[in-house]
Amino acid sequence: MPEPFPVPLDRKAVHVDVQPGGEIILRGSLYSSHDGARIDATTTSWPANAPGGASVDSGGLFDLEAGGFHVTSQNPSTHEVHAIATGDDAPLCALHDVAAPCLPLRLGVQAQSRLLETRDWHASLRGTIAIEVVDAPLYAPAAHWTSQAAPVLKTAGVGLLLALVAAGVAALLYRRSSTPAARLAALARRVRAKAQRAAPVLAAPLNPALDSALQALRAQRVDPLSPHGQKMANVLLRLESTLDEAELSTRRATEQQLADELARDVEIALEAAAEAVHAR
Repeated sequence: MPEPFPVPLDRKAVHVDVQPGGEIILRGSLYSSHDGARIDATTTSWPANAPGGASVDSGGLFDLEAGGFHVTSQNPSTHEVHAIATGDDAPLCALHDVAAPCLPLRLGVQAQSRLLETRDWHASLRGTIAIEVVDAPLYAPAAHWTSQAAPVLKTAGVGLLLALVAAGVAALLYRRSSTPAARLAALARRVRAKAQRAAPVLAAPLNPALDSALQALRAQRVDPLSPHGQKMANVLLRLESTLDEAELSTRRATEQQLADELARDVEIALEAAAEAVHAR
């Protein structure tokens, strides 16, 4: 297992040599002489004399989700964060021309929120955040081991190994699909599909807005656990309910129209039958 090493702060993103399924541990924090904030990998802790008093905000030194990691645990008191390399797209790594996965630094965002230049904000920070790379679980390198051992494995052994690999991959995919970000994206896609089936008067204004929401979620610009992310989820749920009601109303109107047409057809058939009887 590689030794922990400090994360350099003079880059926009730092590549981490870890395979999908592998874990990283980030320990330590930075203290700012500018406003007294204590910043670790994923949170910012404010002192008692800060506006609003002592508090902890989400948003630390790194944007881990946009760097190809999923946070599994964080402790603002000990400043220790555990995250798993997902193997998913890492838009900020690509933006900074760094191989994924990576640790995208948020110094520019933090400086902007304080109306400072990035270099001035950087100069106010004291401390170190170190990263430790933990070996990936067995299912991560299993496919590579299979290719090396294939000449000496019997068919039954290969089948068992592939089944174990499939189970590991299925577990990884399930974990990804159960994350708050995955659930919010699935909700947005579901509402988008319903909006496409809606009447043009509803679909015309909704589709562009939903497309923008999906793009923001794909680019991981929305934290599903933040107030903005929760507000988006509530809006999408209300919109879904509205679209369901509109679809039900349309269906009822269509059924009523069909019933009226069938009733008229029956009346016409009865009138024709009566005229035929009188004509005899």
